[in-house]
Amino acid sequence: MRLLLAALVTLPCLTHAQALVSAVLDSNGPSDAVTRKAQKAVDASLKALSGSGVKDGAPWKKGAPKKCTDDCAKELVASLDTPGVALLELKGSDTRIVFELSFWLDGERVATRKGETPPDALEPSMKAALEQLLPGWMRKGFGAMAVQVEGGSVVKVDGRVVAARNGDLVPVPAGAHQVDVVFPNGSAVMQRLEVAEGGRVPLEVESTTALSARASSGPTALRYGSYGLFMAGAGSVAAGLIAGALARGTGIGLSSCDSPDARSCSTLAQAQAAHLQAQQYAGTGNVLLGVGASLMALGVSLFVVDVLLQ
Repeated sequence: MRLLLAALVTLPCLTHAQALVSAVLDSNGPSDAVTRKAQKAVDASLKALSGSGVKDGAPWKKGAPKKCTDDCAKELVASLDTPGVALLELKGSDTRIVFELSFWLDGERVATRKGETPPDALEPSMKAALEQLLPGWMRKGFGAMAVQVEGGSVVKVDGRVVAARNGDLVPVPAGAHQVDVVFPNGSAVMQRLEVAEGGRVPLEVESTTALSARASSGPTALRYGSYGLFMAGAGSVAAGLIAGALARGTGIGLSSCDSPDARSCSTLAQAQAAHLQAQQYAGTGNVLLGVGASLMALGVSLFVVDVLLQ
């Protein structure tokens, strides 16, 4: 598809890295010391894996044993006022810890991993679980584009088509990217977006902001017409120049009676015939030059119009 790009827009970084925090939902069995150790292991794993800023974990306060539901977990996540939350629930004992680690983004659960580990392997166990939970765009060196475009549009990042629907977060390396959005009607918009590490930058464009562009597999009929007119005009000009040359050559071979060899001078009839032929050639040449120039000018005009319509 041949596109007339509507704009080349350089946008500053419109977002910052998303903050992360850990919290303990419940601990039933392990001691307070082991619970705090587990939470510190989650914090260390977040800092090792993510390019986002990691806040100090919400302090664990032991309460009455309870079986918490999703509503309870949502309330705790909402109270932290942080986009990303690693929520930990512990069971078992101090010698064998059974954990359930879930990752929440914008108040919604993304995924959950369960496992069992001894206290001395808490950090590698939490890191292995978080490697499966963290979205790709939150990893070190990456960020995301939050896609919000018209349905059926094609999104290209740095020239490569990405499979993305509205609401998707497309992972990309942190830094500047050239993004093309091609709409179903053939129009397109090109932008330059700066993506922060661990951040989300919105990609929101509408087809109404793009200039009309049309698909074309080759030159149009109008373009071919302009080529034909220009070539015909050029041929006519060339023929006019030849006619002019012939007009000037009609006098070749005629000699004046004023010359020393008056017996071989051309007659009046021969001179008049040559003059008439020269006038005919000159008239034809002038007509051909005028027609040729007009055709060439028309061809150039059609070419310009075709380029502006593309």
